Amino acid sequence: MSAIVGERDRLLQATAERFSTVADGKAILMAASTPVFRVNSAGEGAPGSIAITAKPVNVVGDIVFSVSSGTTLRVNGNVATVDFASMTTDTALVQARISEFGVDYIANYMVSKVFDGAAGETGLAGLNTGQAFAYKRAAAAPGDSPGDIIFTFATAAITTPAGNDLANGWSKNIPAGTAPLYVRVAAASSRNATDGIAAGEWTAPVQLAQNGADGLNVASVRIYQRGPSSIAPALPSATCTFTFATGELAGLNNGWSSQVPANGGAYLFTSGATAASRTAVDDIAPGEWASAARLAADGETTYTWVKYAASAAGGGLSDAPAGMSYIGLAYNKPTPEESNNPGDYSWSLIKGADGVSGTPGADGKSTYTWIKYADAADGTGMYDVPRDSTLYLGLAVNKTSLAASSNKADYAWSKFRGGQGVPGASGQRGTVTITAPGYSAWSDASAVYELGRAGYGAPINRDVVTLYDATHAVTKFFVDNTWLDLGTVLNGNLLVEGTVAAKALNVTSLEAVNTKTGRLLVTGTISDAAGNWSVNAAGQAVMKAVTIYGANDSVILAAGASGIDYSKVIGAKPPANATAGATFGVNIGGQMSRANIGTYIQGAAIDLALINTASINSLSAMSAVIGTLRNATWGARTEIWDNVIKVYDSNNMLRVQIGDLTR
Repeated sequence: MSAIVGERDRLLQATAERFSTVADGKAILMAASTPVFRVNSAGEGAPGSIAITAKPVNVVGDIVFSVSSGTTLRVNGNVATVDFASMTTDTALVQARISEFGVDYIANYMVSKVFDGAAGETGLAGLNTGQAFAYKRAAAAPGDSPGDIIFTFATAAITTPAGNDLANGWSKNIPAGTAPLYVRVAAASSRNATDGIAAGEWTAPVQLAQNGADGLNVASVRIYQRGPSSIAPALPSATCTFTFATGELAGLNNGWSSQVPANGGAYLFTSGATAASRTAVDDIAPGEWASAARLAADGETTYTWVKYAASAAGGGLSDAPAGMSYIGLAYNKPTPEESNNPGDYSWSLIKGADGVSGTPGADGKSTYTWIKYADAADGTGMYDVPRDSTLYLGLAVNKTSLAASSNKADYAWSKFRGGQGVPGASGQRGTVTITAPGYSAWSDASAVYELGRAGYGAPINRDVVTLYDATHAVTKFFVDNTWLDLGTVLNGNLLVEGTVAAKALNVTSLEAVNTKTGRLLVTGTISDAAGNWSVNAAGQAVMKAVTIYGANDSVILAAGASGIDYSKVIGAKPPANATAGATFGVNIGGQMSRANIGTYIQGAAIDLALINTASINSLSAMSAVIGTLRNATWGARTEIWDNVIKVYDSNNMLRVQIGDLTR
């Protein structure tokens, strides 16, 4: 960059200083966004104001601004503002001054007006100015230079070299570290967008900052101890260590604590010391503690005694006020047990003499309320007892006569019955049960459709629908948006009062005090709890003992473990190989036949016979209770009961029923 010579000096008068060399490393740097006001032909200037910032370097003190005559400054801290309107001269010199130890440090900044003139030849490009800064940490002021750089005015930054590093360890930004921080400054000015600054144009290094010593940690430390008397306890005799980060105090002795103790005596003492250190902890020696002082003492519980008496001297001392005229109070007593000595109390009258009788009141007067009813709003045709047609109620209050007036005008009439109310919303319909033919399989959508087709709309809880055809039928009920099979599963205990009717009952275990089973289809084994008898699905019965009674409750057959007492069987003979008075055994648990039973009855009169299976060529009976006769247990079959005949198809559906239709 060449030296400034010739007519360029006139232009440079409006710029900041290009070079600044301060021998003692102290200076004031001044900068602004622009040094000139541009004045147009109408005398208007732009910008409206120029703010100039003064930055002290290693100088401590208040900045005092001044300006040349003809211009007024607005000052705010280290910023001085020149308003175009207050600048009456073409140039104004703004000066910043700091006085430190009798030495004045001064910096000047020139603000100029540039007037628009007549159009002339295109002048030279304006002069861009700026300042470049380089930083370096070193133990002493470095003598080397940041080197040659290129400064770009648009960004007010060093763009060459790229990156952060400059020559000889200097950098564009403040580097990290603990060594003192130095700064070099170079002024850039050019009519071009950039300015090249040579290595020799940098100012001497100035120490900008230096790391200080570690700060001092200071904390007030309190300790506490309780004692039985008002005499202060001995202070700690050992060195204690205080940690600033946590506030913990370690090493206390002689009964002292860093927290207020809950127990230990009625008197609370405290002492204190100051912890100060540049490290994380501080040792407090025994001699650093202040004298122990009593901080508090437990209060004393006192009581107030209350007694009653008939006289001012406490005569007739009593705990209850009934019949008494005086109250006695004794304050701040150390025990809750009240004294019976009247002298311990202060007595006061609580019952005064009877007062003077008051003036008799005026005689009372009875008043009455009259009530009438009417169909008209004005009471026309009023009457005493309300009717179905009554619409209005008449009241007459505070009347002096018991007899009600017959004048309708004596009453205040109001509505007795309101008008017809607004009809309420329609309630939800009741549940329905419908059947629909023509379905070979169940479909939720079909069930909803059939309900709608029947005029019931959408399904509600407990609606029942049956879809069927000639060979198929399914019944389900609706609960909470779901169609469920019409069956019930009870998970737990159930107690039912009354009768339970069901077409089929499938149970794992059945217990009953009394049963009337009618038709009982057994797939497993029926037995008593003790195992004395059982009947399986094949009709085979096993019994440990059998007793058969006649019409007069006489025993006609008794069978035990040893067999049948044949003498009890009326009109029967023992087998040929049996001895007189003997019994013969029968394996009731097996299948009995003519070949293995050992007895063939050709003719017999039997009062009561229980037969599991009978094969009879011809049956003749005057009357009979036959139970159930069927040719199959499932599917297509015919069943004959005592008073009904039923016919089922191959799908186990009842098609014909003759006789008792309730079974």
